[in-house]
Amino acid sequence: MPTITSRVPALIDYLYNLFNTDLTLGTATPPVTVYDGPVTTGLDAPLKLFVGLTDPDNKGIEPAADFTQSWAAIGRRGRNEQITIHCVAEAWSGVDDTRTMRVAVYAIIAAVETLMQADTTQFGGNVLFPDPGMTTGQLLQLNPSTGALARVPFDLTFRSRIGG
Repeated sequence: MPTITSRVPALIDYLYNLFNTDLTLGTATPPVTVYDGPVTTGLDAPLKLFVGLTDPDNKGIEPAADFTQSWAAIGRRGRNEQITIHCVAEAWSGVDDTRTMRVAVYAIIAAVETLMQADTTQFGGNVLFPDPGMTTGQLLQLNPSTGALARVPFDLTFRSRIGG
């Protein structure tokens, strides 16, 4: 059995699948397009949620997550891991209506927060608990000639245990 170095990859996979298949996000009407990290297509969905990304406009490498570990038990195997998964919610329209996009982007975040509070699986067995769950965020707004856009980069923070 291989050693688990970090819960980050499995947790990102779990969150992507949770958000992508939920009735309030990925399968909502209209749907929120959920991306696992940066998008690789030129299509521009009006409602988006990026899991494991800090800035969708950056063409360079982007941090998906941060983690720190500390000893959790006598011996060398047991470790506590503090995980931060970076996410971005975005709402865009082709019209001049910043208020509606601001409301829409916060609806995406509210759906994420509801799912975070409702999870009873320890996020697929990947964490002990959200610590505290949704943390930092920032509202960004833009109204160029292509239409209004509201974006909120935010972090999801968890505590997990690795090994003994």
